[in-house]
Amino acid sequence: MDAAKEITNVNEAHIAKGFAYGLRTGTPIAVGYIPSAVACGILCKTAGLTAFESIFMSLIVFAGASQFVALNLLIIGSSMPEIVLATAVLNMRHIMMSSSIARRLVPGIGALKKSWICFELTDESFSIASMQKEPLLAPEFMFGLNIVGHCTWVIGTALGFYGTSVLPQNVQDSMGIALYALFIGLLLPSVRESRPAMIVAATGMALSALIKWTPCFADMNRGIAIMTATGLAALVGAVVFPLGKTEAR
Repeated sequence: MDAAKEITNVNEAHIAKGFAYGLRTGTPIAVGYIPSAVACGILCKTAGLTAFESIFMSLIVFAGASQFVALNLLIIGSSMPEIVLATAVLNMRHIMMSSSIARRLVPGIGALKKSWICFELTDESFSIASMQKEPLLAPEFMFGLNIVGHCTWVIGTALGFYGTSVLPQNVQDSMGIALYALFIGLLLPSVRESRPAMIVAATGMALSALIKWTPCFADMNRGIAIMTATGLAALVGAVVFPLGKTEAR
């Protein structure tokens, strides 16, 4: 059976679809990205990157927190292998997120489309995609959801790089926390509506705090700590709230 027939045989009511719908759904994320993207541009200039390097980094890396980590390591004089290792470990969570989204895509999507969708996936777009009520996700929806945030991040980086001298220092400093505030804002509606989501989120926070404040884990790489807390929280959710039972709720 070819790809077209596979997709046709899927119940249309079970698919979150539409490029325009993806754009609309992703717009709040894009708006929330603006302060952090501007902060990224400011930090790029502080680290000594050129305008081209700054914009190109946001275009091909597009990794939010790990870009900030890489830039801070660059500023303090870390070696390239250290920067690559730190950002790779921090981004390991994307393996789990990409795998989760890939299995919800409609049947018959080629490897290239899947790869591009997973490349542009962020914590926030993953959160939005995961909260879609339809069991399956159309590639057009994911393209729309991802591209609006990606473009905003690149444009915001450029604005931050060129507009450094315009913003007061206290405003520049405050922009670094915008990504965290955005993710909390995306998480809260799901937590309010879903008991499993609330328990999994609380488990993840508790494990993250435990790892951070337990002396024997004090030297653990932050990326590994995030991966560990996320993986264990997801495991708890999978065991306590199996997929069939969760959907029944």
